Amino acid sequence: MGIAVASSQQYEKSIRKLFPQGGYWDSQFADPQSDVSLFARAKLEELVRFRQRMSCLHDESRIETSSELLENWERVLLDTINHDLDNDQRKGILLAVGASSFSIQTIKQTGRIFGITVTDVVLPFRPACFGHSRFGIDRIASPAAFSVLFIYASQAPDERTREDFEAQVLSIVLFNYIVHFIYGGL
Repeated sequence: MGIAVASSQQYEKSIRKLFPQGGYWDSQFADPQSDVSLFARAKLEELVRFRQRMSCLHDESRIETSSELLENWERVLLDTINHDLDNDQRKGILLAVGASSFSIQTIKQTGRIFGITVTDVVLPFRPACFGHSRFGIDRIASPAAFSVLFIYASQAPDERTREDFEAQVLSIVLFNYIVHFIYGGL
């Protein structure tokens, strides 16, 4: 999308509208060497440059179109910088982390980023809750629920990719999940 950058002539007309109306000001703009004309041209170049940069910054404000500020996105959202991955993989990880909800599709997308096919995600057990008495009174602490999650995936290309994939998935899933990765199965 971006921010539209108008032509120099349009910006010049806009700058002229900021000055008062009248014959004196018209004659000042008619003379290319007058202080007013020189000032307007100097501001015109700066305004065009500013609007072009504003368009670039607008693009950088979205992960999908970011390139210059990608390291800052990673530092803020991931607390690490992935220099060893290409920009598309880095953006994919950021988008997966930035997803508003944890889902099986998010895990599969993360696998695609690392070149791993996630074939199935299974919750084999019913969640177990701890910390409640029979009457609903907290005995020790607030209730805690733990869930086991099996992720079946194709074999990773190498050990480093497997470790990165697992770390990324563990950063995406909720903290109460006990995750088991099974490669080459199902």
